[in-house]
Amino acid sequence: MPELPEVETIRRQLKKAILNKKITKVEVLSKKQFPQNPKLVVGKIIIAVERRAKLLIIKLTHQKNLIIHLKLSGQLIWQSNPPAGGQKIKLKRVIPTVGEFLPSKSTRVILTIGRGKLFFNEMRKFGWIKLLTNVQLDKELQKYGIEPFRKDFDQKSFAKALTNTRRPIKTVLLDQEKIAGIGNIYANESLYLSKIHPAMPANTLNAKQVNGLRENIIKVLKLGLKYGGASDEYYIHPDTTRGTYQNHFSVYGKSGESCRKCRSIIKRISLGGRGTYFCPGCQKAE
Repeated sequence: MPELPEVETIRRQLKKAILNKKITKVEVLSKKQFPQNPKLVVGKIIIAVERRAKLLIIKLTHQKNLIIHLKLSGQLIWQSNPPAGGQKIKLKRVIPTVGEFLPSKSTRVILTIGRGKLFFNEMRKFGWIKLLTNVQLDKELQKYGIEPFRKDFDQKSFAKALTNTRRPIKTVLLDQEKIAGIGNIYANESLYLSKIHPAMPANTLNAKQVNGLRENIIKVLKLGLKYGGASDEYYIHPDTTRGTYQNHFSVYGKSGESCRKCRSIIKRISLGGRGTYFCPGCQKAE
């Protein structure tokens, strides 16, 4: 699932491509992915492209907003100046889950914006696009907790988010109502750098561990941004290039391999139904 660095990378690319342009047509190929009336956004101009947690927010004139959640396998592919007449468009880079042409078999929604097209692909039909008013958007965003890179992600607020629960620290990091934007990859990587066992109860971390974890969360998220996110079989950028942070993982997806620091064998366990990777030498259970 795209996490904060992946969605932020998408946001930055799309902002350059679609800001101040008009939506002239919306084709909904799967109503489950766009349940509202698409005609309500036709003719509206894009005035901002923002992100909150793992949500992409496209702000429009007349107090309307498109919010997009990519879930497990969502993609947003931008094609500027596509050929007229419905001609198929060859991607710059071909990967199996997209197919050779757009629209692909997984395309659920197509937005014509200016002279280009934005394709929303979703293999598993978990992702969605919703149309919200400003009031509805504010209410939706209130569900999310403190977020790295924002002022409210200070030492005091982060410590408070961990204080009142004995759930495993890894599980708490994934709780979007407490800390927004972190997913499985960046939780694993930040806990490894902090030398904290992922099953450790959150409220048992001492002040030094809490402060170190906060710093390492910011560090791994910045690395993710630097490398354009982590591309697995689904995630690609709007221009169809791929992120490369997966080439710099320390523990995620590396069960059975040697830790680069202590040479212990990296293990995989399940916490909250999610695959969790850690080094038993560096991240000792207390």
